[in-house]
Amino acid sequence: MNRYLMISPEYNLNRVGGLGVHVQGLAPRLSDQVLLDLFVPRYGGLGDYCEPLGRYGQVYRVDAVQPRSGHDFDIQVWRMNDQINAVITRHIQAGRAYSLMHGHDWLSSYVANDLKQRYHIPMVVTIHATEIGRRRGNIWDDPLSERIHQAEQYMAREADVIIACSEFMRREISGALEVPPEKIRVIPNGVEYEHLMALRSSLGALPHIRRRWAAADEPLLFFVGRLEWEKGPDLLVQAMPQVLAEFPKARLLLAGKGSYTKQLVALIQALGVEDRVQLLGFVSDQTRNEIYAVADAAIFPSRYEPFGIVALEAMAAGVPVVVGDVGGLSEVVEHDVTGLRVANEPQAIAQAILQILRDPEAAAARARRAQHVVKERYSWEAVAQQVLDVYGELVP
Repeated sequence: MNRYLMISPEYNLNRVGGLGVHVQGLAPRLSDQVLLDLFVPRYGGLGDYCEPLGRYGQVYRVDAVQPRSGHDFDIQVWRMNDQINAVITRHIQAGRAYSLMHGHDWLSSYVANDLKQRYHIPMVVTIHATEIGRRRGNIWDDPLSERIHQAEQYMAREADVIIACSEFMRREISGALEVPPEKIRVIPNGVEYEHLMALRSSLGALPHIRRRWAAADEPLLFFVGRLEWEKGPDLLVQAMPQVLAEFPKARLLLAGKGSYTKQLVALIQALGVEDRVQLLGFVSDQTRNEIYAVADAAIFPSRYEPFGIVALEAMAAGVPVVVGDVGGLSEVVEHDVTGLRVANEPQAIAQAILQILRDPEAAAARARRAQHVVKERYSWEAVAQQVLDVYGELVP
């Protein structure tokens, strides 16, 4: 029987962004159908070294030093990969045979490339984003970005098949990494929609949940994601004065961490909206779900977004959404049908928010249609089947 190897830099106890959410949703569904060994780094002693995954899989956590941001970040990632590589190699030398290997992003590329060369294992790679995309093409003035780009190119050349999460990413990968388009398969991300769909009818009906985040007469706006330039939280903050001019009690919650936090604090103070905009920092899934249950709108004004799992989660939860008209978000949200798509500038974002607050019934109707689309198109079970179809191209 075929056994599959998956390598990911993120998983349930170590999630930084959409990559970790993706693997946490996909791997158990694959393991319900095939033998799958998932290898992930183990930082700070969190998690068991080995635990069951789905019906037929295993998660193996490998003690590793967590890479930290800095000029040598790629070297730290290489060392983390080397630690995972040593453990996988011991499994193979002990008789574990893998029919196919699936790596995620350049953060797992060093070990994946090496294993392919040494053991000739067919290789699938999911590329969640590119350095050229994240840096808006400006990689040549930063040695670290240039090295990351080279790692991505090498991984893309080594891969037998590449999975992209959107048509936008297919085009970006093909151009930025010089990959033939026919080598790339488009499979969207999924969402854990079942529990999200019940939030507004269960938690939203509890008055104390609403009071925890905003008063009854305060329109509640929500952003969740990494606080980075490409996610556009500054654009949303800049939109707030225009929103507050018509709805002076509106409240904006920004959940997440990132390198843009100091700039956001300064911007909030400069605009004088400290009492209307709150930075929550990292929030748990439970806290996020509570806010989804009572928010009037969720806004994701990304400047760069390969896909946008957080927007999909908000749609599943029945929250009216506003998204930047970029990348994968343009493919996920149908304008004025399942949400509102806007240009990435504060005035357009403010007008979309005001449209929701002025006509909550129309916003709720869009949100209901969005829930139906999520259920039909973006279940992890459907995504897993498409991934297995890709595996089938390489493994009999």
